[in-house]
Amino acid sequence: MSLLEDSWEQREEQIYPELFGGTGEGIYPLDASLFKNQFGVDDVDPRWLHYGVFKCAPTIERNTWLYVTSGMSNAWESDNPEEYSGFGTEFILETNGENDWAINTLRSLIAFNILVSVGHYGDKPLVGYGDRIPMSIEPNISNLMVVKPNQFPESFDLISGKVDILQIAGITAQELDFAKENNSEALANKLFEAQGSFIIKPDRLGVI
Repeated sequence: MSLLEDSWEQREEQIYPELFGGTGEGIYPLDASLFKNQFGVDDVDPRWLHYGVFKCAPTIERNTWLYVTSGMSNAWESDNPEEYSGFGTEFILETNGENDWAINTLRSLIAFNILVSVGHYGDKPLVGYGDRIPMSIEPNISNLMVVKPNQFPESFDLISGKVDILQIAGITAQELDFAKENNSEALANKLFEAQGSFIIKPDRLGVI
């Protein structure tokens, strides 16, 4: 097999089960309608439809649901290992229950990141730590924020290169104002101190 196929298999068959306790019933892939309806993009590279989200059920060690992206670390453009594989990142999002909005949130973030990677938003960089993204999760979450995981590894290694794990947290409007006045890291610290995790709880009150 190719480096792409080998590293793809390594991620989904070996690393994800070891890190997250399995990958559920299968992947929830992106589709062309997502790009058209949400981003107004009709010209879809067929490779984009191989990106998706796994829904990982609670385990003995973890009583939450974990949603994990797959595809952004695909080494589409290289036949040799690089420092980072593909975009060099994958997203995780943690919830207390099983929620379709978590899948849809990550699918949207993947699609956005893909479009950034092909220059659809000019010179805008790929999604990274500290980014704050306008996306509402009713009733109280107004934005998403990218944080370093505190309860999961910050990265893993594929044969094609390193991959950083970016956790997606949810923040209220008041917390967004605090992050703008201070910085995302300061808010991430307050969130973790108050909650003990970065679980997204749509109905939670702010910590500020």
